[in-house]
Amino acid sequence: MNNKEILLCGAFLKKIRQEKGWTLEKVSEETKILLSSLKDLENDEYKDLPPPVYLRGMIKKYANFLKVDDKKVLELYQESNGRSLTSGEHDLFPKNRFSVYQSKFISFFKNVCPKILKYLFLGLILFYFIYEASFFILPAKIVLYSPDSDFTTYEQELIISGKVIRAKRFFIKKQETSFGENGVFNEKIILSPGLNNIQFEAVNILGYSTVLIRQIIYTISEELDSS
Repeated sequence: MNNKEILLCGAFLKKIRQEKGWTLEKVSEETKILLSSLKDLENDEYKDLPPPVYLRGMIKKYANFLKVDDKKVLELYQESNGRSLTSGEHDLFPKNRFSVYQSKFISFFKNVCPKILKYLFLGLILFYFIYEASFFILPAKIVLYSPDSDFTTYEQELIISGKVIRAKRFFIKKQETSFGENGVFNEKIILSPGLNNIQFEAVNILGYSTVLIRQIIYTISEELDSS
């Protein structure tokens, strides 16, 4: 029977650390390894430590910090513990401060949401450029609220209202007319007896015109005629 004492991995690391005069708190601060994990490692208590595939990295980091050969420390771990340092089919993600359990829904959301936001952002940029380009490509448009069609009236005053779209300048009966930021205009004109051809013209930023004509017949009432 071989009575040769086997030096435990944790005990070896603890011995080197104490020889260098470092506290566990100092090691934890420098290596960013949890203090509780360092304590378990030095005490060779592995039940609460990460699975072997992640524990390997922890041991290597600790060994490199102590400036000892990490390969020899890993071999010592294998000899003293007999626990494989390769991943197994039942290994789980390590429980440490750098990992948080995520449900499949949260994981899916975190993976998909950035892509959705990315495409949404690109879509908004594309829409903005198309919208701006429309002012150059598409002609101006005139929308008349009143009068909305040709008609006959006995009233000499005519209220004109409407909206222009993609227009830089706007004219009513060849007289330039102002409009609001949203393109809305309101004007009052005096009709002449008989047929009135009222021309509306909107000019876009490239100077192309859109023309709309309303034919309004102003008829003087019979009462006025008899007088």
